Amino acid sequence: MKVLLAGANSYIGKLLIPVLLEKGHEIVCLVSDKRRFQERNDFAGRVTLIVGDLLREQSIEAFPADIEVAYYLVHSMAQSQDLAALEALSAYNFIHALDQTGCRQTIFLSGISNGKIQSKHAESRKHVEDVLREGKSALTILRAAIIIGSGSASFQIIRDITEKSPVVTVPGWVNYPCQPIAVRDVLTYLENIMLNEKTFHRSFDIGGPDILTFKEMIQGYAQIRQLKRRIISIPFLPAGVLSYWLSRTNSFDYATTRDLANSLMNESIMHEHSIQDIVPGQCLTYKESLILAMNHIPVKNNE
Repeated sequence: MKVLLAGANSYIGKLLIPVLLEKGHEIVCLVSDKRRFQERNDFAGRVTLIVGDLLREQSIEAFPADIEVAYYLVHSMAQSQDLAALEALSAYNFIHALDQTGCRQTIFLSGISNGKIQSKHAESRKHVEDVLREGKSALTILRAAIIIGSGSASFQIIRDITEKSPVVTVPGWVNYPCQPIAVRDVLTYLENIMLNEKTFHRSFDIGGPDILTFKEMIQGYAQIRQLKRRIISIPFLPAGVLSYWLSRTNSFDYATTRDLANSLMNESIMHEHSIQDIVPGQCLTYKESLILAMNHIPVKNNE
């Protein structure tokens, strides 16, 4: 099939491309800078590149008319006051261009957030879902909580918190339940729902078999690494304080860490499991996900 991928430079996008190429699909990547994409990806010569800034409709090259499936993997980590408006504009411009093709299905990876208080990013993603639904092609939405993989922000932050200090101070909301999923399983779902008519015009929760709090995820990492860690919970510690500390001690900026912190302030577990009827199979456990991620990023004691 001919597949269009928006968000080719995203974490999931870069991992999905080789998966689809291995299956023999023809990939068209929408990028803002061809040279940057070619410099960062070994498979750049095996895909077709078209240029476009989704915030500037006039800059977007025409999509090939024979596109059959489109992945929309665009997520902003910015903390702009206009975040929701900008992400909605991006999605609108994408759908407007896609509607000029014969695309049958659009696939969007969103997030699970079951709480009453939504972060800006959770609200923005729900808005993007609504915009994408207005397109001519059938929309399929996959909603995931924390994704565990060697390059995911969630895994790196869990890793940095646990590796860098024997005493971990966390807010009281780390006890909200979450259902992490291995990036390998996310890719499996993304691949196997392509042009499956049972998934058209539907949304699905996806997650691994374990329901854990963020505190338990830290403890699980420490156990695998055989690290003794004391976790002190401070009930009224603001998310911004933890985010600031994380941004000072790891490779992620304040905006990224605050987005993760805000997402953990709500329950994020699967409330429906119908995806398992369409894409059967056992997802990796949290422990298995961590081990797989660690095998791709070797860690040393006293790092």
